[in-house]
Amino acid sequence: MTSTIGSFFGFSLIELIVVVAIISSIMFAGSLYFQNHLSGTILKTSAQDIASTLLWARRLAISERKSYKVVFHPEKGKYWVEDMRGQRVEGIAYLNRKVRFADPELGKWGEEDGIVEGGVWDNSFFFYPQGTAEGGSIYLRDGKNNWYTITITPTTGGVRVYPEKH
Repeated sequence: MTSTIGSFFGFSLIELIVVVAIISSIMFAGSLYFQNHLSGTILKTSAQDIASTLLWARRLAISERKSYKVVFHPEKGKYWVEDMRGQRVEGIAYLNRKVRFADPELGKWGEEDGIVEGGVWDNSFFFYPQGTAEGGSIYLRDGKNNWYTITITPTTGGVRVYPEKH
């Protein structure tokens, strides 16, 4: 509505307050959606980064014809690639602070730190020159209880990422 005061036309104070309240509500709802979306994106990116590191270690093992392993330190949220002599091949990578290795609670022994290995229980996955690997799974979770699972297939050394506990 417009009101006339002398020869000026304008909106009343109540109308302006209502419009500002509507715009504020829309912005608040949009910010909640954006925060939720950003959280999921951070988790997905972390899972893809780990998968890329695993695949790189596999390619390195095949091309250089020697075994490599990806080592995980779940408590500190970091991981790296090293050769069989324990020499780091690449710098240390860190999980985003909003993402952590998490116990999937699937009833498997050794899963408490989020790393479930198929062979040696040392929080690492080996990749061999034939393209095969030590199989297992890595479980990631964010603060909103969203999950990602990274699995390594032993016979092919393949790496898959799933957006859930798998």
